[in-house]
Amino acid sequence: MNTWREQLAFAPLATSDRGEEVGRRLRYAIELGVLEDGTQLPSENELAAKMGVSTLTLRSALAELRGRGLLETRRGKGGGSFVKASTDDIIKAERESLITYSLDDLRDIRDYWAFLAGSAAAAAADRSGRLSHGRLASMAVKIESAQDAAQAIRDDSMFHIELAASSGSLRLTREEMAMQAEMGPLICAAPAGYANAASEHAAIVEAIRSRDKARARARAEDHVRADMNRVLDLRMSADASRKESFPDPANEEREVALIESFAKLLADTASSSIRSIEDAVHVQLGSKRQAGTSDLDAIYDVSRRILEGNAALLYGAGFLSDTAFSHAGNAWCHAPTGPQSLQRLVVDLDLYDIGTVAWRPKHYGDRAVHISHAYLDANGSNENVVTFSKAVFVEEEMVGIVAADVLVRGIQSHLEPHLRALPPNTCLIDQQDAIIATNTGRFMGGTYSPGQYSGKQIDILAMPWRLFIGAPSAGRAP
Repeated sequence: MNTWREQLAFAPLATSDRGEEVGRRLRYAIELGVLEDGTQLPSENELAAKMGVSTLTLRSALAELRGRGLLETRRGKGGGSFVKASTDDIIKAERESLITYSLDDLRDIRDYWAFLAGSAAAAAADRSGRLSHGRLASMAVKIESAQDAAQAIRDDSMFHIELAASSGSLRLTREEMAMQAEMGPLICAAPAGYANAASEHAAIVEAIRSRDKARARARAEDHVRADMNRVLDLRMSADASRKESFPDPANEEREVALIESFAKLLADTASSSIRSIEDAVHVQLGSKRQAGTSDLDAIYDVSRRILEGNAALLYGAGFLSDTAFSHAGNAWCHAPTGPQSLQRLVVDLDLYDIGTVAWRPKHYGDRAVHISHAYLDANGSNENVVTFSKAVFVEEEMVGIVAADVLVRGIQSHLEPHLRALPPNTCLIDQQDAIIATNTGRFMGGTYSPGQYSGKQIDILAMPWRLFIGAPSAGRAP
């Protein structure tokens, strides 16, 4: 058994929840082929010492693996615990669990996994002179001879784990192993899941052999993104199979009208909410030129009531104070896990610079409600949002900003039934050409490429958005 495999499967556990983790670690190692079929595990005492757990804890984990059919015990001379690797049921189980992932979850996994694989490939290229290229190259194309999806899963996962191990980082290899265990079966369960895998693997190996870090990273990232984009499409097709949420695909005009109606409802709801909170700010200031914490609390109460009535559309709403209050602060309510989770968002104003945030326009002098492009609110909600905002003035002095956030994943969720009734590759684009909703999973989180489209374009009047219907090449898939 190779040293890195022993380190990966049997290294001491760092987590405090060792009882659960020891079983998970060994299960991943068996399912992914790190511990190959027929491999004999060390004795219980030796293995418990290697992993830094008690013999009792280890025995419990081994019993669970036997119950899953992943280990078998042989008695007598030469007996012990032996790996019994079988992946026949993995695809079925993973496809059934796919529905538990939201599209936003899968997009996030795709981006993280691509970064992980790209980093491993770049590191491997950097240490290319110390690698066994022959082994990596043979594992790259092994998937070509896979007889079924179960074998393809194992071959694909083994290449990626070997690639990660080639980086020289045990921690990175464990992360790759965890990703393969969670998502690997879905890659091969998706249509044409491994048709191009061998050639894409070979291109990664060739870049590593050439010590071209940038090319190795790009090839690995593109490969993982393409795989996960198929999983996104599979997830969308799972939703589409639900008859109750699948509109008449022939009525394009009606579906476009419903998309436009949603955009208008969103704009009207956000704008009216902003103006109600603005009224509350004026009430609290009244004739005073200084106010205190209690005034911000009162504005928060109004923001909470408004959000409570509009949580189906809005994710957050409130007021960020400026010079009129005795100290900078905010009265912001948001719903981090849905309408039942309304709470105050505490923002570290040392980190949250209102003057440079993505949603703040250059000029608020027109006193209009402004609509931002989609962005990641990294120092606030940590969500991808679109923000509606308006400056609050008392006489000619700006006293703060009233705003309301809308989740990008909420836009996708609301529009998905209507987008599914339109031709494939239909995309809704914001003012900076980001794709904020689509009926084709691989375009989620991507950027629209104007020069590639010659089909129907509809301007969404209530929002700074455009709808491209059935684009033959809708954009640049991420």
